[in-house]
Amino acid sequence: MLGELSALTASVLWSISPYIFTAIVKRIGSFVVNVARLFISTNLMCLTLIVLNVELNFNAFQIVYFALSALIGLAIGDTFLFKALKELGARYTLLIMSSNPAIGAILAFIVFGEIISFLGIIGMLVTIAGIVVVILFNKNEVEVKGKIYFKGVVFAIASALFQAVGLIFTKLAFFEAPIHPFFAAFLRMFPAFLALLIAGMITKKVNFGTFRIVFGKGTALLILVGSFIGSFLGITLSYVAVSYTEVGVAATLMSLQPVLMLPISKFIQKEKLTYKSVLGAFLAVTGIALLFMRY
Repeated sequence: MLGELSALTASVLWSISPYIFTAIVKRIGSFVVNVARLFISTNLMCLTLIVLNVELNFNAFQIVYFALSALIGLAIGDTFLFKALKELGARYTLLIMSSNPAIGAILAFIVFGEIISFLGIIGMLVTIAGIVVVILFNKNEVEVKGKIYFKGVVFAIASALFQAVGLIFTKLAFFEAPIHPFFAAFLRMFPAFLALLIAGMITKKVNFGTFRIVFGKGTALLILVGSFIGSFLGITLSYVAVSYTEVGVAATLMSLQPVLMLPISKFIQKEKLTYKSVLGAFLAVTGIALLFMRY
C-alpha cells in the first residue's frame, strides 16, 4: 500500500507543479526557471543525503553516465519542457510528454535489447492515438489567437525525447554498480545545474541581475514551492514507490497526470474541456498502463 500511495501522491504533485512553473516561465523565461529550479532541488537533495546519512558509493563510469543524463535529460530536456509550458500550457504539454515511456521503451530496445511485448506495442499506439486526438482533432481547443502553437508541440516532443535519452544513461549508471537512489538523483541534478549556470553566464542569461529579476517579480516563492513539490518531493516519492511495489504498477500510477490534470484545468484554471480532450487523456494513460504491463 505504501508503494502505491507514494506513486499516486507523486503523480498528483507532478500534476500540480506544471501549473506553477507555467506561471513562472511567462514572467522570467524558461532558462532562468530551470537554473533556479535545479539550484533549489540540488540543495534540498544534498540536505536529504546529509540528514539520512546516505552512503556515497560510486565509480568513475557512473559519474560520466549521470553527467550525460543530467546534460541531456535535465539541462536540455527540461529547458524544452519549460518552453513548451510557456507556449502550450501545462495540460497539453504533459499530455504530449506522456509519449516519454513509449520513446524510452523504443530506446531501451535499441540500446539494451529489451523486448517490447505485443501488448506493449499496442500500448504505445494507444498513447499516441490519445495525443493525436487532442492535438490534431481538437483544433479549437489548442488554438490561441487564431494560431496553433506548433512550436510548443515541437518543444514538448523534443523534451520527451531528450528526457528519454537521459534516462537511458541513468539506467547505464545503475547497471555499473549499486548506488543509493537519492545520491543518484543528486548526481543528475548537480551537473545539470552547473552546466546551465556556466552556459547562462557565458551567454549572459544568468548574472547578478538574475536574482533581482526572480525576487523583483515575486516569483521566488513560486519557484521554491514548484521545485519542492515537483522536483524534490515528487522524485523522492517515486523512489519510495518503486521500492515498495512492482515497477509496472508504480510507473502506471505515476503517469496519471494527463487525467489528474483534467479537474484542475476545469475547476481551478476554468478551462473548457471537450469530450475529445478527456478521451485523449484517458487513451494516453491507458496506453501507458498497457506498456508497463510487460513488467
